[in-house]
Amino acid sequence: MKRILSAAISVLTVAAMLTGCSGNSTAATSTAATGAASSVSTASSALPTIKMRVAYMPNMSSASAIVTAIQMGYFKDEGIDVETVKFSKGPDEIAAMGSGNIDVSQIGTGAHVLCAQGQAKIFAYDDSSINDEVLANKAKGITKIADLKGKTVAATLGTSSEQILKLALESVGLTEKDINLVQMDSAAAATAMISGKVDACATWSPSTITIMDKMGDNVIMFANNKTFASKTTSPSSFICTNDYYAKNQDALVRFTKALLKAQDYRTSHLSQVADWVAELVQQDKKTIEKTTLDSEWLTANEIYQKAKDGSFKTMYEVQQTNFVSNGSLTNKVDVGNYFSPDIMVKAYEANQK
Repeated sequence: MKRILSAAISVLTVAAMLTGCSGNSTAATSTAATGAASSVSTASSALPTIKMRVAYMPNMSSASAIVTAIQMGYFKDEGIDVETVKFSKGPDEIAAMGSGNIDVSQIGTGAHVLCAQGQAKIFAYDDSSINDEVLANKAKGITKIADLKGKTVAATLGTSSEQILKLALESVGLTEKDINLVQMDSAAAATAMISGKVDACATWSPSTITIMDKMGDNVIMFANNKTFASKTTSPSSFICTNDYYAKNQDALVRFTKALLKAQDYRTSHLSQVADWVAELVQQDKKTIEKTTLDSEWLTANEIYQKAKDGSFKTMYEVQQTNFVSNGSLTNKVDVGNYFSPDIMVKAYEANQK
């Protein structure tokens, strides 16, 4: 498994990488699409201003809620000065949180195993990904999953895409030991696939779209999230360290209040949000717009209901079962140790007042 803000939006600029952040991260400057001011919330917050450093990855799933909350002024309404920082993968975001350089991160499925290991706390659900794919180059003589045996396969280790790769291999009696697995970030995997330096890859959009566009009929897709829907779930979540969670409940509720408004707006304005994301991550707008169907986007009310009725807890339990079955996690633990619906429930109810 990147923007000059309108006058109604506060300018958020990060001029350089945060000191001590992972080498795979880069600082991002948040900007707004022109013309957005007319729809931006103009409520003036009397709340004391707090600063939150938020990590994201350069794709629609990871960046869309954050950029929408910035563009629409929802963070400003909550008195939050958001500093956004770009990372290439979730594990690096968690490492940066552990070193104190990041407060909150948006992570994909694969990095949730680190939450289960006690490294972070899930406080808000974002979306469920259906954009991870295992792709292969037919010109390398690969026509079925079993043909990956002995082949060089690029993947970003510890991500949801690697989980799909593991399940694909497992479906034909193979493991990662049967392939030459090469660690690459998503962008590098796409470049390596297109140039023929690797035989296959497990990655996510927009890299998957770039590969398909460049390779045409020479690329074959073996599996994606939907292929193994009965065995695994692919949620993206907002997380923080256990210490930050314990000491900053008010900040997290305020952050999630803005987040829920942004998620509501996103469901009915996907094209506009995709354009904002494209500007943030500095990628082609048409490419990002193609990825709007790569995730399941819930409304704020749907998120609230699932938080209250235990659906999210069950989802994370299913995810954890898969981590154990594929060897990513040694033993099952109580999901309540690393996930709580309380912040989402409090934030939604506060928004209704």
